[in-house]
Formats: sequence, structure tokens, C-alpha cells
Amino acid sequence: MTRTDSAFHVPDFAEERISHDFLLGGSVTLKQPVDGYRAAVDAVLLAASVSINSRRDQKILDVGAAVGSAGLCVARRLPDAEVTGVELQDDLYALFCRNIVENDLVGRVTPVHGDINDRSLPLVAESFDQVISNPPFYAGGTRPANESRAKAHQEGTADLKDWIHFCLKMVRQKGRITIVHRADHLDRIIGLLHGRAGDMTIYPIWSKASADAPLRVIVSARKGVSSPVTLRRGIVLHDEAGVYLPECEAILRVPSALPGF
Repeated sequence: MTRTDSAFHVPDFAEERISHDFLLGGSVTLKQPVDGYRAAVDAVLLAASVSINSRRDQKILDVGAAVGSAGLCVARRLPDAEVTGVELQDDLYALFCRNIVENDLVGRVTPVHGDINDRSLPLVAESFDQVISNPPFYAGGTRPANESRAKAHQEGTADLKDWIHFCLKMVRQKGRITIVHRADHLDRIIGLLHGRAGDMTIYPIWSKASADAPLRVIVSARKGVSSPVTLRRGIVLHDEAGVYLPECEAILRVPSALPGF
């Protein structure tokens, strides 16, 4: 089933199953499941990687929006952004709708309920200036007992190839796609983008300065462009005691862009 409507209905959700949280220092309120998918730092950093330099950058699609964390942060930080978010899971879509209403972003953030593999999904190819996504991180292994968490974090009927293919399908020529993913899957991401998108920026996210390898990576590239790859310095999240560093804390607390974006 797919659904999108500017005057959408907000489905019911049992209050005892919802936590009431905040992003960007309280400028974004977020309802999310107590037991299930939970928004993480990745969504905020992904949102902070989005920039609007002209009217040709305003239409943004968030693929796998979950409860809307990344898209809502984009809309709050960038007043010219027109955000659409597509989400498969019924419970997460319900909370996504509710979060749009409670953040007073109806009309600027549009929810779409459906599967990216569904050809009847009411989205038009090449109709977005930018596409962002935080795809499932795990291709296999032990499946979490919580079904919502399992669907959010493990590749299912759509693997990483399908996610990137859909992102490329939805973005216009020379438009930008931006993905946050596990750093050890960087080779897969580059391979799937090769020949289809260039002007690529690779932005490592380090847990600590002493880490042997980055934890996550943000990869941003433009469809149909063939320009060299740029490797950024990236950002370190924590000090050696596990406390957020001031640079990271500022991005998490104040609507702002990642350095280098």
C-alpha cells in the first residue's frame, strides 16, 4: 500500500509505546517507539550534510524516512527545503505523520507510505533535486527480535543495490544523492555509484580520534557527473572518555551544516 496526501490523516498509536524526544537542542520534537527503531546521531549528521545553494536544490527526498528524523532536521534548518519522506513500516509511518504535525511542518514535509520496490509508489522519477538516505546497515547475521528494529537495520527485500538504484532513479540529472552508511561498506557504495554519479565527496565519521578506522561514512555524489572524488577530513564524535566533542555537540544541538558541506 502507498499513501500520500497534503491533508494526511495521522494514524493512532498507543501512547505507552512512544517516547517523546528532541533533536537539534529541542527545535525538533520526535515521537518514536520505546521498543523498536530509534533515531541515532546518523540521521542528524545526514541532515547536516544537506545544503541549498539555489532553487534547483530545494526538492529533497528522504528514502527510508522512519519517524522522519533526518527530513525534519533538514526542514527545520533550511527554510527553503521542500521535503518528502518515504517509509514502509506502518508504525514508523504513523509516527512520521504525527511528528510532521507536532513540528508544524505540514505543507513543507510530505509523508509517503510504501515500499521502494513497489512500482505504484506515487513518486515521479527524476523529480527531486536531492535524495538522502540512511539505508539498513546489515546484509545478514542474527536478526533482532524486535521486528521494527530488524526491518530498519537489516537489508530485506531491498538490499543496498536496490536502495542506491532507487535514489538514483528519483534524483534529477546533476542532482545530488547523499547516503550515510557503515564505513566498511564504502567499497560497495562506490562500486554501485561508479559510472552513474560523480563529483563524489567522502566524509568519514570517527567514533574517537584514536580509532583505527571510521565508524560511519557519508557519501555524496551528483547523478550523471564525472568529476574526481574528494576525501574530507570528516568529524570525530567523542573524546577518549566517550563524551561528545564540542564540534560534534554543536552540530547535534544547533541547526547547522557539517564542516565541508
